[in-house]
Amino acid sequence: MRKTKEASISAYRLKPDASIITAITYQKRDKLRASVFIAGEFAFGVNVATIEKFRFRKGDELDAALLERLREFDERISAKRVTAKFLNTRRRSEKEVREKLRKEQFADEIIDEIIPEVLRSGLIDDEAFARAFVHDKRLVKPVSSRQLGLELRRKGISKAIVATVLGEADEDGTEEDRALKAAMKKWEQLQRRELDDKKRKLKLSAFLGSRGFEYDVVKTVLRKLHAEVEEEF
Repeated sequence: MRKTKEASISAYRLKPDASIITAITYQKRDKLRASVFIAGEFAFGVNVATIEKFRFRKGDELDAALLERLREFDERISAKRVTAKFLNTRRRSEKEVREKLRKEQFADEIIDEIIPEVLRSGLIDDEAFARAFVHDKRLVKPVSSRQLGLELRRKGISKAIVATVLGEADEDGTEEDRALKAAMKKWEQLQRRELDDKKRKLKLSAFLGSRGFEYDVVKTVLRKLHAEVEEEF
């Protein structure tokens, strides 16, 4: 079960001599949550949707069976809220959403239950995520397909989707084109900062390697940039 700073229903243990709800107040900081008081004392925070679902009010009595049903339902509502908020800022892969929910300490069975719902809704779409990821990365800087593929795989994108998305993206240019574009911009910086020509070339080679470009591509690009230098890279 999830652990939060606020006393949640998942951590609450019913007391034999205290089971009557004496008050339910809506929270000021989060209008979608309410505080439940039992025997005059704060017992736990709960989602408003849970209150509405079970229609419990002041004066109602909680028993162990009802409390467990409340816990299960409320955890699912909380997991869905966390998921919606996480997806609100940008697209996420399925793996990223699962990792977020685990970090928030939701049980695996709850995660496995709500993820298919979110997939069906289209809010999680690994192929759309991969396309947006590649577009945004290359919009910022020239980067190799190899590096993009590795990053997408780390985010849980399948090999098939990676191959499809990169295949489409690579129709706009070759690895050599992207490496040359990156090299030209970096070379201008190195000419201002590094006086030693050999060190400039080594730093440029290392820079292109850090962008994921293969050795053969790097070698070709360096030769194009420095055609006048008869040195094997």
